[in-house]
Amino acid sequence: MNATISGASGYRSTSVNLGKLTNKGVELLLTGTPVKGALTWDVSLNFAKNKSNVVSLVGSQTEFLGEEPRTRTAFIKHIVGYPYGMITGITQRHDPNGALVYDSSGAPLTDGSYQILGNGVADFTGGLNNSLTWKNFNLTFLIDFKSGGDLYSGTNVRLTQAGFTKQSLQGRLGEAPLTITGVTPDGANFKPFTKTLTPGEARNYWNQLGERAQENFVYDASFIKLRQITFGYSLPTRLLTKTPIRGLMLSFVARNLAILYKNVPNIDPEAGYSSGNFQGLDYFGLPASRTYGLNLRATF
Repeated sequence: MNATISGASGYRSTSVNLGKLTNKGVELLLTGTPVKGALTWDVSLNFAKNKSNVVSLVGSQTEFLGEEPRTRTAFIKHIVGYPYGMITGITQRHDPNGALVYDSSGAPLTDGSYQILGNGVADFTGGLNNSLTWKNFNLTFLIDFKSGGDLYSGTNVRLTQAGFTKQSLQGRLGEAPLTITGVTPDGANFKPFTKTLTPGEARNYWNQLGERAQENFVYDASFIKLRQITFGYSLPTRLLTKTPIRGLMLSFVARNLAILYKNVPNIDPEAGYSSGNFQGLDYFGLPASRTYGLNLRATF
């Protein structure tokens, strides 16, 4: 196998109109030819990783409020001392011992404060491209991947509140019962609390979970996708000798074919509500369209 590796890494401090940000990143490209002969197999792998830290913000600010989905219960914030683009949200209250707090009906309680729930920026991204050539035929396929990073799904919040997710089946009439265990307020203190909810109480529980406990709707945004397949045929050059054309290839191209792996239910992890400076939010975003087409390429 013949292979070449190229890459770059470095550390930089960037000043933007919000304040000061430090970045440390690595980019690598590995190419090779595992098989060469009647059948030739070329492969390339690209990899990119970036690590950031918010050093300071304008004035005496410690947080910069960014984008929010229409649940209005989560925000992307840039917070001094943390990586760029932290996901924050309203969470369920805990007692001093860490037990979850519920009201007498079994609905989660919150103090309304926003807590850090994750980071919307991926740990690393990359792609693996393969090209197989045999005689006049060529087959290429590209696999994209992203590892790490979190995603707050407002879509799953609303679907759960409306009873359209698998988890919201629990507690319905004829389904598995929903039993809550934690604590409930008792004056200035707390007392142990266990309750098997009626179908009406379960419906209220799922609705209030979507309003008061956003930590239940933050997911690992990793994915692996079959991004593109191209199958082409090059016309024999002997058929072009009396023309000004030196090469002619007809190809079938298909994009966004399949999600091979993901951790977030019900949605495409790339169907984000926002991008750029405020990654990590979803709210009924549309997935990438699957497309098919023919490509004719001529060289002169």
